[in-house]
Amino acid sequence: MLKNMANLRRIKGVTRRHNIKNEEICNRPNIRCGIIDRIQNKRLRYFGHLIRMQDGGYLKIAYNGYVHGAKKRGRPKKRWLYMIKED
Repeated sequence: MLKNMANLRRIKGVTRRHNIKNEEICNRPNIRCGIIDRIQNKRLRYFGHLIRMQDGGYLKIAYNGYVHGAKKRGRPKKRWLYMIKED
């Protein structure tokens, strides 16, 4: 829980110097919505950065790349591009 609280404090912009208890941070309203919105915003900002990159960059090649080989059985993993389309 300590690691998760440190991340939650960082996301909300609250440091230990503010002397706010962990329970109070967890009980704040709309904390889940705020985190999800923030993750989506950062994901879309990075996607914009990726689109504007030069075509020869390694990240751009990996983004447009295709992995050869057989797929594993079962439900396919959720890809990063699918998450961008949902956002």
